[in-house]
Amino acid sequence: NSILIIYNHGSGADTSQDQCKAKPKKGYIWEGAVVPALLKLHNKEIKGLKVKIYRLCSGVKGMTSKNQKKYRKQFKSKGKIELVEEFKNLKRQNIILNEVENLKNLGFDKIILSGWSAGGWSSLILQSKYPDKILGTIAFNPAFAGHKIEWQKKFPEWGAFREDQINEFKKAETINAIIFAHKDDVFEDPKTLSFFANFKGMRLIDYSELKPTKCNWADVNEKMPSNKGHNIPQSKCFTKYLDEKNYLISFLKNTL
Repeated sequence: NSILIIYNHGSGADTSQDQCKAKPKKGYIWEGAVVPALLKLHNKEIKGLKVKIYRLCSGVKGMTSKNQKKYRKQFKSKGKIELVEEFKNLKRQNIILNEVENLKNLGFDKIILSGWSAGGWSSLILQSKYPDKILGTIAFNPAFAGHKIEWQKKFPEWGAFREDQINEFKKAETINAIIFAHKDDVFEDPKTLSFFANFKGMRLIDYSELKPTKCNWADVNEKMPSNKGHNIPQSKCFTKYLDEKNYLISFLKNTL
């Protein structure tokens, strides 16, 4: 009698192994900690079901710099990419899906995915592909292709990888998910994520009214810089904002 929320952390560069500490400090989402607003739901009862948060660490590396340059050259010469190697987010999607299937075999039949940054992106695309296995997704600032200036211009291969992922999303008509996005996010923002608005079941929340400069870092009593919209979910002000709006509990109630 439970709802299992599998939480998926963010990712660093494809050439590095993801950081996911065994016992990260609260709010240290860059080290694999669960977004505090989500963690608050652990053991909470919704519609007679107890919420359980399960943190999944991937521990994978992605493409080498050599392979990324190969695809950059291919894209510049042909205008498209014929992908052979897997970039990190594809590997993570396979890991998450395998874990979903393992947990279903153990008797967990009500599974929801959640994640921040690359973990949010992975969670969204898996829900779009496997709605029979995954009831819904809660995505905090989803992204995977690097800074906007990189995938839009500097590293066109990542723009192509991103476009391929969007085409995968478009194979679905419905995505049962809630996405939180911010205009001061250097990776993805409400505008770059606006394509999600075309899907049934999708709720895209632009929380740009919450200013980074009004929020503290999780580890120090210091305000965040104005360009750190991507990191707001680690803060107490984000938790308070979601609690006041009742976004997460409402989503779960509507999903069940």
